Amino acid sequence: MALINSDVPNLLNGISQQPATLRLTSQGETQINGFSSIVQGLIKRLGSQHIGKLDSTALGATDAVYWIDRDKDNRYVVIIKSDGTIGNTSCTIYDDAGASTTLTASSGLSYLVTTNPKENLRFVTIADYTFVTNSSITTAMASTTSGGTVVGTVQTFGELPTTSVVGDKYEILGDDTNEFDNYYVVAQTTTGEYVETVLPGMQTTFNSATMPHQLILTAGSFAFGPATWSVRDVGDEASAPLPSFVGQTINDVFFYKNRLSFLSKENIIMSATSDFYTFFPTTVTAVPDDQTIDIAISHNKVSILYAAVPFNETLILFSSHTQFVIDDATTLSPATISISATTEFKNNSQSIRPVAAGPRLYFTTESGQFTSFYEYFVDTDAISKDATDVSGHVPQYIPKNITKIVASSNEDTLFALSSDNPNRIYVYKWYWAAGGTGTGSTKVQSSWSFWECSSTDSINDIDVIDNDLYIIVSRADGVYYDKIQLQNVPETGLSYSIRLDRKKELTGVYVSGTNTTTWTLPYVEPTATNMKAVKGGGWSTQKGSDITTARPTTTTITATGDYSAQTVWVGVPYTFDYTFSTQYVKAAEVATTSGRLQLRNFSVIYEDTTFFQATVTPLYRSTYTYTYNGLLLNEAATLLDEVKLSSGTFRFPVASLNTTATISLTSDSHLPCAFQSAEWEGFYTTRSKKI
Repeated sequence: MALINSDVPNLLNGISQQPATLRLTSQGETQINGFSSIVQGLIKRLGSQHIGKLDSTALGATDAVYWIDRDKDNRYVVIIKSDGTIGNTSCTIYDDAGASTTLTASSGLSYLVTTNPKENLRFVTIADYTFVTNSSITTAMASTTSGGTVVGTVQTFGELPTTSVVGDKYEILGDDTNEFDNYYVVAQTTTGEYVETVLPGMQTTFNSATMPHQLILTAGSFAFGPATWSVRDVGDEASAPLPSFVGQTINDVFFYKNRLSFLSKENIIMSATSDFYTFFPTTVTAVPDDQTIDIAISHNKVSILYAAVPFNETLILFSSHTQFVIDDATTLSPATISISATTEFKNNSQSIRPVAAGPRLYFTTESGQFTSFYEYFVDTDAISKDATDVSGHVPQYIPKNITKIVASSNEDTLFALSSDNPNRIYVYKWYWAAGGTGTGSTKVQSSWSFWECSSTDSINDIDVIDNDLYIIVSRADGVYYDKIQLQNVPETGLSYSIRLDRKKELTGVYVSGTNTTTWTLPYVEPTATNMKAVKGGGWSTQKGSDITTARPTTTTITATGDYSAQTVWVGVPYTFDYTFSTQYVKAAEVATTSGRLQLRNFSVIYEDTTFFQATVTPLYRSTYTYTYNGLLLNEAATLLDEVKLSSGTFRFPVASLNTTATISLTSDSHLPCAFQSAEWEGFYTTRSKKI
């Protein structure tokens, strides 16, 4: 029997569902409300901040939410509800403080009527204009037709009469062997001045009620209505055909290389450059580079296009089974555009738009009752494109029915929502280190975990703006607007961020007759909910410590004594939980199972930490809890009721066989905890020696 020790070099790779013998040492069994930070280690996630209450009625599963981020002074969230009837269709817009803004809709909201706004409505914002498409509405032309009469035909432009009647139209035949070089002109003056025009009797105008609509931002208010689209004013059906989306539905809208663009069936349709309302050619005598584009993909499968994502200096198109890429020349034009199939991965782009994050793009696919996430990338060394399953080690972790994915390129983090677990946010954290092969870097972190709020909460939508995760969440009394900072920014006057959800800084009111301080909440929280009041950074003593409180009503918190001199932070505690994988003797990440490992003790290395608990649960025995509270003997800075962040090593006994002990770290405190690594010590017995 030998006394040995080993370490867990870091806790950065989240959880794994592989057998413990196959996992990386840095992967755990469970991770809830933790964040795997390359800089800080495994930390308790930051708490959510209450912004405001949006509505007294909870959102439905099919209600659409869209975020407008024009600039730091103009950020809005759009909520659209509809059950397929105009009477129950609404559009409400809120600013970044949670206040509703003015919306006028002079033509009504009929374009937004659909039984599933979340799936059928797509949006894109260009400066002050947000374009909205409804994939349940078939686009159409209006009955308007071009007037006039063709009074003559000539072979070339030079053969036109030098005197004419204003409004007379002529057909110029051009080459008799080419029906596509015919065009039409109309006399502008009586002295033989002509301009290109359209064949009489042609449909010229889109039915604007069936075309994408727009939200226009003006000085903090919005107007919703149909756009004014350019008409067909040159050519005929051969030289200027109707756009391919006419008579079809539009599946997606996006902006690429200064063109407003649509996906319809197997076609991609782009406006003229810098002219977002023009989808007809402006001339048929030439093909300028800035002309409209309408091109179908070529593939041996039926490939209805559902999503388009500008990515890595090109455009990725998604059908339900295939990814296509535009083979982009320096100038995107009708003459140079070409589309090629690149990869064949099944995906959910019809309901979930893929998201780009830096040089990679993420999309989902359902695998039975669960969801897989793929990371699409361009291998610059091999000059190829591919995708890898980044959830392959957690195949039954992320449920199906994903409703939203967003990513933060700054924080290398992806967030996902599923209607199967509506109170959870699934978190994928990655990090690529310089060096390696292929894409020129090596992935050193691939961490899955989830954040969890109250079981009665239902998270409707999320978005990342700058370094904040914004959240729309339905609770028992309505819809709320919260946010979680993704960077660890301390509260004013404190050296850390307080770990409470729905946190808000409040000033109490003291009543001397009852010797009671009362804080009024900006929201309703059941009296049975445990809430905390924590002294803010303005207090001269005991800042950061919590106050003993009571909950007399659903909107108040009280405490005995006078605490009205400075602000306090109030909020709902949440629990951080990390369970280590079963520990084995390993060599180069290969586990040895031939011997017997009796764990003696465990140590965790922490930094800037004030409170956590380590629990050990041996098989068929009670759980043993060991608490670290930041109070260290023989340190002058250690004072009761004073919050102090410390760094060091916390050691606790295990005294159990490695395969029968569950070792966890937990914290339900408002104080931070951060873990860098761990070590264990144990007796190892083996009957043989490996050769």
